[in-house]
Amino acid sequence: MRIDITLASADRNEKIIVPLHYNKVLQGLIYSQLRNRIPAVHESGWQAKGRAFRMFVFSRLNGKVERIQERQIHFLSPIRFSVASPIQSVAEALAEGFLKASELRLGSAILELDKIAVVKSPDLKSGHMRCRAISPVTVYSTMLSPEGKKKTYYYHPAEEEFRMQIEDNLRKKAKALGIPNADNRQIRLETVQTRTQDQKVLFYNNIVIKGWMGTFEFTGDPELLALALDAGIGAKNSQGFGMLQKIEKYNVRPSS
Repeated sequence: MRIDITLASADRNEKIIVPLHYNKVLQGLIYSQLRNRIPAVHESGWQAKGRAFRMFVFSRLNGKVERIQERQIHFLSPIRFSVASPIQSVAEALAEGFLKASELRLGSAILELDKIAVVKSPDLKSGHMRCRAISPVTVYSTMLSPEGKKKTYYYHPAEEEFRMQIEDNLRKKAKALGIPNADNRQIRLETVQTRTQDQKVLFYNNIVIKGWMGTFEFTGDPELLALALDAGIGAKNSQGFGMLQKIEKYNVRPSS
């Protein structure tokens, strides 16, 4: 279930200023709508194979940028973003939170709700979808250097491990949600297009995170396709990574 949210400054002529790396403050705004309604989302999440999944994902901010200055983005009001969850009660709690909030704080900006819309879930019975990332997809492994120090390696979409981790991650999420036979569900990812400028390097809690925008294609179990849209793909979904939007119309590539 996906929700599109539009926020505006109380004075429509006032700029909306957020940190250049705003994932943390946007996540904080989302959690503030959930904390009292469904505390488990923040405290424990949903568990599978020793992993905790918060089961929501959100997009980047969209709006007209006036300027970027001193590590801050100056948006003209309004700004928009999307948030999704495969758990209906979580999505409903989010919607209720935004609708009833007397004040919406995004970092130091005090905003008000302008619009909110529930987006109809697409038909995925065909077992196929093409989508574009609306927040960077991040896939990584933590390794030990010869000196014994931990090192994080972020995978490029062209690497096989990128595909394999995303497919396995979706099965784990399905297992955490109690979807039957999750380990054996079929899913296949193909990277359609990524460009050099699609790599995004962001800071979250002073930690560098690398991710990729781009176009991706999935084939397989319709429930896993829906999960990719509603829970995000890859890692760190609840920190604003891995949200997808289905492309409804596109030119089919000729077979080789």
